[in-house]
Amino acid sequence: MMTTDSSKNYFFPGVLNRIVILLCFCVCFLPHLVYALIEEEINNIQVYQKTKDGVVNISSVVIQYDFFLNPVPGEGVGSGSIIDTKGHILTNNHVIRNAQQLDVTLADGRKFKAKLVGSEPSLDLAMIKIEPKGAPLKPLTLGNSRDLHIGDKVLAIGNPFGLDQTLTTGIISFIGRDLRVGKDLVIENMIQTDASINPGNSGGPLLDSNGNIIGINTAIFSPTGSSVGVGFALPVDQVKNVLKKLKKETWMPNPIVFIVLGVLIVFIIWRIISRAGSYR
Repeated sequence: MMTTDSSKNYFFPGVLNRIVILLCFCVCFLPHLVYALIEEEINNIQVYQKTKDGVVNISSVVIQYDFFLNPVPGEGVGSGSIIDTKGHILTNNHVIRNAQQLDVTLADGRKFKAKLVGSEPSLDLAMIKIEPKGAPLKPLTLGNSRDLHIGDKVLAIGNPFGLDQTLTTGIISFIGRDLRVGKDLVIENMIQTDASINPGNSGGPLLDSNGNIIGINTAIFSPTGSSVGVGFALPVDQVKNVLKKLKKETWMPNPIVFIVLGVLIVFIIWRIISRAGSYR
């Protein structure tokens, strides 16, 4: 009588069943796993392409004096965000403070002279303006910072160490951090992020995953002077509160007006003296 080995009869069908189940799993779930991994990369690319043309490089020239009182020009760099087609740009006050000359370079390489429109030192915030003269500008959109949560994804675009159009990403690490900036200034309710922020990023935008500005990158906490994953941004809602004040340009008359007034005053004084002399 012949006997059969049941293990041999069911070995191959059992293996085939496992293979079929594994293939079904791969077909059904692997595409979702792969998509989940690349979805964030796709979002990073989309946000960068959408917003990079609205981020500018700001160079400031500050005149200092040496021991012999000779003027010595010094240069600083920072970042800024175009917020309208008229050429208004948001940045940090410390980027442009005491500057005798401001130069703005757009993402496409175009260069413009800029002037200071207004500043709010208590928030380390300033607005400058370029004259686009018909050249197209791509302003960024101001979002809101009231609905942010710790853990939200953020992106920063700027010019760290002069390396323009640099993108870094991270999350919101804390909301409502009070930060001492300088000797006598404390800015309240700052956004803390681990997105890499370095010297030159100051004044650039902190963006959400839709590409809206949620903050203005302002400072880092670092014993080395470079990023260690503790950066701070001014919430955009605080920016909105002073936006009208910043945009209110101070009227500066043409220098010719002063010259004409001076000549007129001298002429009037001369006439008065002449008449006084004729009555003697």
